[in-house]
Amino acid sequence: MNDSFCHGVVGCLHAGSRRRLWSPLAKPWQKLRSYFVWHFENLGVPRGWSAACRGLLRRGRRAPHAGGRAYGAAGREVLDLQPGELVEVRPVAEILATLDPDRRHKGLLWMTGMQKHCGRQYRVYKRVQRITLETNGEQRSMRNTVLLESVMCDGREFGGCDRSCFHFWREAWLRRIKDNTIDD
Repeated sequence: MNDSFCHGVVGCLHAGSRRRLWSPLAKPWQKLRSYFVWHFENLGVPRGWSAACRGLLRRGRRAPHAGGRAYGAAGREVLDLQPGELVEVRPVAEILATLDPDRRHKGLLWMTGMQKHCGRQYRVYKRVQRITLETNGEQRSMRNTVLLESVMCDGREFGGCDRSCFHFWREAWLRRIKDNTIDD
């Protein structure tokens, strides 16, 4: 049996899996690792190290934030994107301005592997209206979120996961392109 991590969650969907035994121990380590990796990849090692440490120290002193509150004017933007429309992923600095202290925009996590798509153009594959959580089967509604054609997680940030899941993109992280041709 392969005991690798998948998307930061160790709990397996199979009953009787040994992964469940490691889950309480591995989750805090995986969250901490993901936190530092995100800072290193987005800010570089020296600045990322200091920002991550400052954030951890500040985390213990700050009051809880309003769950999933988006920051900045771009955080309120609604484009009502439809399948087939051409969009450009905003630069990292603009996206980071929309995130709360937990790297989320209205509850949706900005994942480490999404940075490489910034500044590039893609077509909207489909709108996301509802998802089912694999961990407990709960269904959740989503607004102003789309999937982009051929933009999937490569799994490098998650220990080599091969699931190839789509990244979820908030419309606030995208810019509509008027011309319908993709620049390469």
